Amino acid sequence: MSEGLGIGFAVVAALTTASSHALLKSGEDQEAVRALCGVTWAAAAAIPLAFIGAPAPAILPWLAGAVTLHSLYSLVLTRSYTLNDFSVAFPIARGTAPLVATVAGALLFAETPGVGEILGVAAICAGIFSLSAGGRIGTKGLIAALGAGVLTAAYTVVDAGGMRASDGVFPFLCWFFFATGIALTIQFRASAGPSAFARMRNNLRPGIAAGSLAIVSFGSTLVALRYAPVAVVSALRETCILVSLLIAWFWMKERVTLHSLTAAVLIAAGALLLLLPHLFPSI
Repeated sequence: MSEGLGIGFAVVAALTTASSHALLKSGEDQEAVRALCGVTWAAAAAIPLAFIGAPAPAILPWLAGAVTLHSLYSLVLTRSYTLNDFSVAFPIARGTAPLVATVAGALLFAETPGVGEILGVAAICAGIFSLSAGGRIGTKGLIAALGAGVLTAAYTVVDAGGMRASDGVFPFLCWFFFATGIALTIQFRASAGPSAFARMRNNLRPGIAAGSLAIVSFGSTLVALRYAPVAVVSALRETCILVSLLIAWFWMKERVTLHSLTAAVLIAAGALLLLLPHLFPSI
């Protein structure tokens, strides 16, 4: 039952992740939008933390690792979006994560994937990387997108450790959003200097919208990681590329080709392969 709950939250994360990233990409000042995401996170977590209290010692190492990795990931991702089109950077960044997360989950949490899970992860990654084939991307852009993908896998594993060490769902979840939000805000203030407040004020709408959606997507991912295997959560979350195709087509007016649609079917097939052993253990 608990694993099924985790898979359900992973699906919610998949449906919301692309939208929050699209809002970040579409902002005129992506660094300011990222900082406003941090402000939104910290503000949303502050009230429940008044009742939760100080973080337990067991989650402190995981929390420190999560804040560090997410802060670095946010910088690299923002850099990737300034160098590349959304339809190129997003698939590469998301496609790198499941393979790395599968290996890390097996090594750190003894989550040895079955044949179906391995095929599912491989199909999802192949589909996502296929989407980026032929896209215009330079060396710096490729490095940034791949770096974002590796960091996604790294923070996914650390987030899973923190959620599983937490006494209940909310302590690590709320401290993660509060601490990471503060870190992102300080990061932007240090780099932007006196202009930081004015830049944030000019991007309030996309910043708060992206931050709110990210609470749903990241929060759902964290809950999923508490109950379901890391590889499954990571791979299912990356099916958000299907949503990103719709966003790129209808909102950003990018061209969606037959090649893109074929790759999307491959991703959906991979997600099905991942789900079957968990929804139907007898298969």
